[in-house]
Amino acid sequence: MDSTTDEILQRLEALERRLAQVVVRGRIHAVDPTRGLAKVEYGAEGQQQTTGWLPWKPQRTGKTITWSPPDIGEGATVISEGDLTLGEIIPGSYYDQFPAPSANPDVHLTRYADGAIEQYDQSGQTYQLLLPTCGTVNIVAKGGVTITGDLTINGNIKATQAVADKV
Repeated sequence: MDSTTDEILQRLEALERRLAQVVVRGRIHAVDPTRGLAKVEYGAEGQQQTTGWLPWKPQRTGKTITWSPPDIGEGATVISEGDLTLGEIIPGSYYDQFPAPSANPDVHLTRYADGAIEQYDQSGQTYQLLLPTCGTVNIVAKGGVTITGDLTINGNIKATQAVADKV
C-alpha cells in the first residue's frame, strides 16, 4: 500500500474508535457523591472496561435543583464527543437487577432504597406517600396548612396546642 492509503486507513480507524465512544452503555461502577462524579463499567462479559471519573447529568441544576446520586449497579449511558475522558453519564436504564417499578403509563412513581414510595396515579387521581414502618412525615409551613376536603385519621392525634372542631 502507498502512504496515502495508509494515511486514509489510519484516519478511518481513528474515526471508528471515536464513533464507538460517542454513546456507551453500561452500569455504574463507583460513585463519589462529594464531587458529583461516577465511573461506568461497560463492554462485553469478560472484556469489561471502566471509565475514569465522569460527572453525571442531574435532572435539574438551575433555580430548581434536584439531588439523586446514581446507585452502584444502576444502568447508565455515557455520552461524549468520541473521547470517554470528556464524557457525561446519563444514569437510569432499566434491566434485570433494576427493573421498572410499574408498567402503568398513568403512574409517576419514585421508590427509594428503604422501601418508601411516592406515587401519583393520574387516571385514578390518587397521590400516595408510603413510608417504611418507622417512617415519619414532617411538614413545616409557618404560614399554616389548609386541607380542603374530608379528613380521615386512622390513629391518635397529638397536639401541643388546642384542637377545635370550629374556629
